[in-house]
Amino acid sequence: MNIKGIFYFDPSDRIYAEHFPGNPVVPGSLIIHAFLKALKKNGINEEIHIIENFRFKKFISPGEYNFDIEICKNQIKCRLSISSSAVVTTN
Repeated sequence: MNIKGIFYFDPSDRIYAEHFPGNPVVPGSLIIHAFLKALKKNGINEEIHIIENFRFKKFISPGEYNFDIEICKNQIKCRLSISSSAVVTTN
């Protein structure tokens, strides 16, 4: 099963004023929360006990990003990208 969509991290959100002032960056915890919320919205309600191999390849600024979630037998793979360049992946 694959889930695709768009995450929007609103640049006007006050959180970014304090998270690297002058060079706002989306906190990793918000990115992980967005993936968990997308899973729940799509009926994946099983408790996730361990999050591992979550790698941030780049810092991302607030804005719009494509996401892709691939649900495999023993794992869930998440990818966040802008255009064709992945910025977050899990294996």
